[in-house]
Amino acid sequence: MKVETFIALRYLKAKRHQTFIGIITIISILGIIIGTMSLVIALSLMTGFHNKMKENLLDANSHLTVHSLNGTMTVGEAEKIIEKASKLPEFMSGGYAILTQGLLRGGMSEESKPVVIKGIDLDREKRVSSILSSVQLKCLSSSGIIIGDELAKRQGLSIGDTLSLLFFKPTQTPLGIMPRIRVYRVEGIFKSGIYEYDKNWVFVKLENLQSVLGEKGRVDFVEFRCRTIDNIDCFKKGLKRILKPQYFIIDLRDTNRKLFAAIKVEKLIVSLIIGLIVLVAALNITSSLVLMVMEKRKDIGILKAMGMKNRAITKIFKLQGMVIGVIGAISGCSLGVLIAYLGNRYRLIKLPPDVYDFLSYIPFQVKLTDVAWVFLGTVLITYLATLYPSKKAAELDPAKAVRYE
Repeated sequence: MKVETFIALRYLKAKRHQTFIGIITIISILGIIIGTMSLVIALSLMTGFHNKMKENLLDANSHLTVHSLNGTMTVGEAEKIIEKASKLPEFMSGGYAILTQGLLRGGMSEESKPVVIKGIDLDREKRVSSILSSVQLKCLSSSGIIIGDELAKRQGLSIGDTLSLLFFKPTQTPLGIMPRIRVYRVEGIFKSGIYEYDKNWVFVKLENLQSVLGEKGRVDFVEFRCRTIDNIDCFKKGLKRILKPQYFIIDLRDTNRKLFAAIKVEKLIVSLIIGLIVLVAALNITSSLVLMVMEKRKDIGILKAMGMKNRAITKIFKLQGMVIGVIGAISGCSLGVLIAYLGNRYRLIKLPPDVYDFLSYIPFQVKLTDVAWVFLGTVLITYLATLYPSKKAAELDPAKAVRYE
């Protein structure tokens, strides 16, 4: 062990008459631990929140949808688009659907509930999105309907009950313009875990909705699912190459880009605010080292009189500060990772489903790169905090330091 390292470690052990300096050193270490731990936890929270929301949003929906500039397209056109897209390596599944709105009435509630109505092929819909993955139903009858779990609770509906749907698109009859109303039987109840869908969405058979809306043989859009989320961009480029100019692509990430951007900004702001804790702890290190230099004036003077160079004196106090910083950073990062792991495992932070549509709890997701940056940043701040006191220690005049000792 080099003499500078030996002296630095020796100085960390406070003697009886240096208890005050020892307390400040302990406070400095605790400050570094709390700061780095808080930063790791905050970053894991924000990362988990962002990734889980993005994952849930993309998992519950098709990754990409293709629309026509004409408003709708024929089933034949939709099949051709799916056939061409299936040759792309990123393709996993495809389907088509009709989307409209209406009022649902039925069950124990006397109030009508606005709902989003989607006409689907059940088998294809299950392959394109996970929203109906909880439904064990293999096929949907022409008069059957699948409703969300929250909607079923609010309306007092269960499987086998009947309800009526009033469609916003009216129809012309000999008696004048009349609303389109159809009666359906509840054949399935889905629970996607996304409050917005569970409360407001219903699914009926595609052919039935085409007939009700007078759109036989036509669909609103084609929807696709890629093999992984990371394949979306490549698949999107491939789709653009094979599609005719009359079609355009809607990316679910683009429609929610502002949401994801806002979460990233929040992550940055939270990191900066909590990072101030580390900065305050670093200032404590500076103050403890300054006091240590004042306390060790005689020792420094003797060491310099014996021939120790200024560089070696500087190194002693830098090492002392770095030991405090490294111990605090390692302990803080370790505690932060441990707390994040336990928080994620036991889902400690629950969210009200009526406020956060896509999440029921905040997951903790620790990224090694985040932990590495927190550790390196803490060590760097600690090093900068040692520069002033170590420089002052090296500038001490040995004659003046030992004159009155």
